[in-house]
Amino acid sequence: MKRTAEDGLGKWIGAAEVALLESVEEATAERFAGLAAGLLRHCPQKLWDLLREASKGELDEVPALENLLERLAESLVGVGRLAEAGDLLRAARHWEVGLAGSVYRQLAQAQMLSGETARAEETVRELLKRDPADLDALRLLYRLLGRTGRTAEAHDVLSRLVELDPTAATAAWAFRERAKLGEAGGRPVRIALLSSYVLDPLIPFLDVECRRAGLSPAFYVTPFNQYTQEVLDPSSGLHSFSPEIVFVALELEDLFPGIRRMPSVDELARSRDEIRGTVTALIRELHARCPGLIVVHELALTGPSPHGILDNRRGDGLSRWVENVNRDLADELGSQPHTFLLPLREVLARAGTERGQSRKLRYMARMRHGDAALRELARYSMRYVKPVKGLTRKCVVVDLDGTLWGGVVGEVGADGIQLGPTAPGIEFVDFQEALLNLTKRGILLAICSKNNMDDVMPVLREHKHMVLREEHFSARRINWRNKAENLAEIADELNIGLDSLVFLDDNPVERELIRRLLPDVLTVELPRDASQLRATLENLTDFEQLAVTKEDELRVGQYEANRLRQALKRSSGRLDEYLHSLEMRADIARARASHVARLVQMFNKTNQFNTTTRRYQTQAMAQFVASPDHRVYVLEVADRFGEHGIVGAAIVREERKTWHIDSFLLSCRVMGLSVETVLLKQIYDAARVRAIGRLVGEFVPTVKNGPTADFYRRHGFRLDGDVRGTQTWILDPRVDRIEDPAWIAVTVTEE
Repeated sequence: MKRTAEDGLGKWIGAAEVALLESVEEATAERFAGLAAGLLRHCPQKLWDLLREASKGELDEVPALENLLERLAESLVGVGRLAEAGDLLRAARHWEVGLAGSVYRQLAQAQMLSGETARAEETVRELLKRDPADLDALRLLYRLLGRTGRTAEAHDVLSRLVELDPTAATAAWAFRERAKLGEAGGRPVRIALLSSYVLDPLIPFLDVECRRAGLSPAFYVTPFNQYTQEVLDPSSGLHSFSPEIVFVALELEDLFPGIRRMPSVDELARSRDEIRGTVTALIRELHARCPGLIVVHELALTGPSPHGILDNRRGDGLSRWVENVNRDLADELGSQPHTFLLPLREVLARAGTERGQSRKLRYMARMRHGDAALRELARYSMRYVKPVKGLTRKCVVVDLDGTLWGGVVGEVGADGIQLGPTAPGIEFVDFQEALLNLTKRGILLAICSKNNMDDVMPVLREHKHMVLREEHFSARRINWRNKAENLAEIADELNIGLDSLVFLDDNPVERELIRRLLPDVLTVELPRDASQLRATLENLTDFEQLAVTKEDELRVGQYEANRLRQALKRSSGRLDEYLHSLEMRADIARARASHVARLVQMFNKTNQFNTTTRRYQTQAMAQFVASPDHRVYVLEVADRFGEHGIVGAAIVREERKTWHIDSFLLSCRVMGLSVETVLLKQIYDAARVRAIGRLVGEFVPTVKNGPTADFYRRHGFRLDGDVRGTQTWILDPRVDRIEDPAWIAVTVTEE
């Protein structure tokens, strides 16, 4: 009976379908939609079998195709047909049908649960190609990378998450996750925070910035409002931590509680003296116990002056008073060599005072800064952290068309480019001024442009609105070759590493090429709006130095002189003829206090000719210079084309019968001229005069100091041992000999 009923019903369905198709024009699509809905509920894989071989043209007839495919993919995942769901997503891309990100995430999660980790990662990465800002997809990718032990990549994803969602909650979550991951390598840095208010939320943001710079940070935060005890107690957690950099953040209201109650002129004067004395005394005590760099946050009001618009007209006005207090602190701290005053008011202005300060959190939890200020403060803090770790970039490589001026010079000519006193054009003049300012701090400029030399040079030499001229660029590559090859040649010509270069180009295709082929180069994402070029450059934290030395000021001219040296070298028949023709002079002296800034700079930036790459900061270097048990030498070189400045240094530790060369380094600018020999010869001479029987040099191999590998062997030292990667080389000054190069005139000052 049942069989007969089913057969009858089947006939009726068939007849009804024919009647519907004959009487209604849209019935085909309507009927398919109804059948598809039934298959989705009862047998989604059958529906997929029907669709998978379809062409894009056939699918154009399917109503609400995107919605149907999304529901089908979800149904396939729901019944465990993960392979079919993956095929569907790939087919949808082929059919150019965009499916919702939730479909990809649902499939990836199911693949993870079933152990198909590789397929899950493939699904997530495909979604991220479509939408790089999908936070949920990034969280899934992070989980996958963590499962497969790819720690470094997982750290990068956490940083990306905080960049896309820069809230304190996401930053704190990422920071906690890093602790579970373990470290991914990178140069270690120890950072301490001393504050009179709760500053712990800064740590996750600062952690992200450090990792972007290739650093692996460790942090110490003093217990709430116990900064004085931590500084004064030699056994405190602060001193046990031994920080390389200390940030000191004191709230003005904590130092002067009555400031919000309209204090009198006398009260302001008295408090100004007290604040200066309190902060100065604290920093002096910190100096005495901590060898690291000290950065004190400027003092700032947390709200408007109670005097309103009359504030700057009154003797007891607070704005001018706060300015004077900060000026006092700048003067006091500026007299100490490794202490800086961070311009907190500038940082808060970047964030916006109202967004930057959280009154609610201040009242509830003694937290002063909101998310916006914390992000800006972390970014600005890197201006101090990077130079401490020797991460200052040395050269900016710029494109021309669309970067230094508007328009394509080969098409519109020198007179047609956008460059002048009005917009469009003044934006590029302003940008060039910012680049020129960098050269005055010792940063080099170079050109890398796909262009014709005959079109470009008239602009560089003659255009009346060009701020930068031919002589400002230490290297130039103006041709039609691959820019990655050109950048590598520029680094080689300037004798610096690729990690010293910053690349600025308005073309996103060129930027992506350099990111892929030369990841060590910092490739900056330039804005399309030319009015933002200068701000983008000035917001970079990669050009800061803890001191500007004579050598920095001379650097651009030194590279021009080096071009003349290379021309002379090409014209000389033999190497010894060339070296003699340079008329080199070397001055060697025992270092003095005035040399400390340059020595710190060299020890933290020199990588290639550096026997141990030990990094010393200001206080440690000053102690070496003043120590009766150490000799610190500086080497200054000049030739017929000009001064190189201080280009070599060495630290020697004296013992009764043995001298140990702790460090020996040389600027890459003078490598290959044998000036290292005259410095080593002076150490040798001093040891020989004092009848020292053993001169010991250490060599610690690194990725970059290959040029130093045979330094001691070339000068007669013998390998004495290799313990845990540290080679020990010895020479007996009483027996062995080192000779000065004949082409260098040497002057020695022993004090």
